[in-house]
Amino acid sequence: MPGSDDVEKIICRMLDMGEEELLAEIERTFQLSDERDQRISDTLEEMMLEVDQLISRMDKIEDGSLEDEPAEDEPLEY
Repeated sequence: MPGSDDVEKIICRMLDMGEEELLAEIERTFQLSDERDQRISDTLEEMMLEVDQLISRMDKIEDGSLEDEPAEDEPLEY
C-alpha cells in the first residue's frame, strides 16, 4: 500500500495528465485490480478445498474409520 507521500505524487501526476492518458491509466489500474482479485479468489478457493479436506479427515477420525489407515506423514508398510 503506498504511503501518503506516494499517493500525493500519484494524484499530482494524474492531475497533470491529458484525458486520453488519464483514461489509459484508469484502465490499467482496473486491469491490475481485476488480476489481484482473480489471484485472491483462486487462493481462497484453494484454501476452502483444503479446509473441506481437513474437515472430512477430522470426521473420519472421529468416526474411527481412519484407525487402520496410516497418517500422511507415516511411511506405508508392505
